[in-house]
Amino acid sequence: MKPKLVRLFLAEEIPDGLRTIELSNTTVIGTIFPRSSIDTFAKREAASKPGVYLLIGIDQDDPNSKRVYVGEGDPVLPRLRNHVVSKDFWTQAIVFTSKDDYLTKTQIQFLEASVIEKLKSASRALIDNGTSPTLPNISEAERSEVEHFLEVMSLLLASIGIDILEPRSATAPVITTEGNVYSFSVKDAIAKMVISAQGYVILKGSTSVREERPSAASFILKMRQSLISAGILFIRDTDLYEFNVNTPFDSPSTAASMIAGGNINGRIKWKLPDGRTLKDVEEQAAVE
Repeated sequence: MKPKLVRLFLAEEIPDGLRTIELSNTTVIGTIFPRSSIDTFAKREAASKPGVYLLIGIDQDDPNSKRVYVGEGDPVLPRLRNHVVSKDFWTQAIVFTSKDDYLTKTQIQFLEASVIEKLKSASRALIDNGTSPTLPNISEAERSEVEHFLEVMSLLLASIGIDILEPRSATAPVITTEGNVYSFSVKDAIAKMVISAQGYVILKGSTSVREERPSAASFILKMRQSLISAGILFIRDTDLYEFNVNTPFDSPSTAASMIAGGNINGRIKWKLPDGRTLKDVEEQAAVE
């Protein structure tokens, strides 16, 4: 990918206030604001435009997981004001509109459905939408415009650390040597993991138990189900699932929990070939 110029503007002069973000030489602009700043957003031009938006908050069952609602509006402001009353979970809204007003109602409906599908495929957040809208029929030219809009949306979100539309499978090369591959086994499941810039990456071919522990936290169960739905985990045999792609996670414990089917401390379960645990490696690095 060629270098890109992303512009972030702090409209309220504070880092967590209303901000705009855009990619140089495109018409897509995102407006990010906390729930408490909806009145500030209402005064901006984007509020009266057609667009697609994401409401983001923390899942009540797992404070480490995001919950996301995707919507569209023409214009967006009335829908957002309604969500202030009807939805409690969200703390941040991100609204995407076009600077040249080319988006039609059908195009934003296509965008909404496409974003929900990307969220499902990425398996990085819990989706608050009760139903998945079907893709409306649009012309080939309109579809090309919308797909470009979606690509820019994904890039802008990732550039500010919101990777919810990024595929769960590792996209960057994963370098493995005998000395940097951690392993973890439970029952008949055997998994391999490396640490990369993308996180804690379970390697393709690793296996996971199919039976889930009764004590497993709900977010573990939901995440495993999302991996199965996305085809990342497939049934290998009666007792095991298998990962068919390299799959990154945000923490070693989440990665280990996907293997064990329940909550587990990954820092003491993941081990190098020499027997050192991840906890040992981290403590040694801290001393050095």
